[in-house]
Amino acid sequence: MSARRPSLRVPGTGDGREEPVVLHDEFSFPAFAFVIPPHYKDDVDHFLLPHGMIVDRIEKLALDIKRHYGDTELHVVCILKGAHVFFSHLMRELNKLHRCRLDNKIPHHPAYLEHFVRLKSYADDHSTGVIQGLDNPMMAKEMAQLKGKQVLIVEDLIDTGHTLIEFSKFLMNFEPKSIGICSMLEKRTPRNTTGFKGDFVGFSIPDSFVIGFGLDYNEYFRDLEHIGVISNAGKKKYKLEAIKTDTKTD
Repeated sequence: MSARRPSLRVPGTGDGREEPVVLHDEFSFPAFAFVIPPHYKDDVDHFLLPHGMIVDRIEKLALDIKRHYGDTELHVVCILKGAHVFFSHLMRELNKLHRCRLDNKIPHHPAYLEHFVRLKSYADDHSTGVIQGLDNPMMAKEMAQLKGKQVLIVEDLIDTGHTLIEFSKFLMNFEPKSIGICSMLEKRTPRNTTGFKGDFVGFSIPDSFVIGFGLDYNEYFRDLEHIGVISNAGKKKYKLEAIKTDTKTD
């Protein structure tokens, strides 16, 4: 059976993609089965993805990406902050594939060229609907380099799809040859009213607020090695209002 290839004709359709690994709604690992840093005691309800499973899946995503783009010059855009851990692992795997070629041909360019943008749309556990960062003039200057290039956007999580829709529209102003979407996670949620889908996606997950492996709740939990679901105690503890109060009393 031949591997499926995303069409990349329109960002967000996911046409022709290989479907992500589906974690069903009842799927979980108990929190007590993993080492949790003491400062997050009682803040994790359960885990969805152990670190090893994430890393193994990233290896396969890198292979799919390499097979799709081949030896073309690939410009990879990492959306900060959430995607930085996923991005680092993915780029490491792409670099391995680029260096360890089986056809003995000598590559004439790097495995990828990196670009970074910082976008923010979340407060507490919900999207504000406002994307901060698109009006940065330095971002526009860097994205202007992408004219006529193959572009792959790397994101941590597709939730409502709103951020990626707006960022894809923003990128189209610079006339890249194609825009692909790679996401570690894709959430099954009614909030994604547009049906936005990635082209290279690791896992399809239930509609829960996830943390760890770079994913945060008001900047906390990025340091967790596994991906889990925040507990109600964790939401209360790290809610923006609670953080502000703690800061004032310190």
